[in-house]
Amino acid sequence: MTPLLITYAIILGLGIASMLTHIHYFANIAGFIGAIGLMFVFFKDRPDEETARDKQLRRYWYIVCATGIFFSLLFGSLWNDKMGGMMPS
Repeated sequence: MTPLLITYAIILGLGIASMLTHIHYFANIAGFIGAIGLMFVFFKDRPDEETARDKQLRRYWYIVCATGIFFSLLFGSLWNDKMGGMMPS
């Protein structure tokens, strides 16, 4: 449970930092952490018989990773006035 809380705190910290400083790179880092975590949790080999606790922890990991991707979309891409730096200035 501790790695889950640490990861969630990092993602929340990056999202809040992006919101307060208007530096979209923080949100993009949170999205990167979320995407990597989502791939790790989704593609992890699971035992045939999984306990209810393991299923609950996996669901929590999905929520944490989705939060990182949400912050990346909201504060990194949609809030950025240059849309990821791809528009000419």
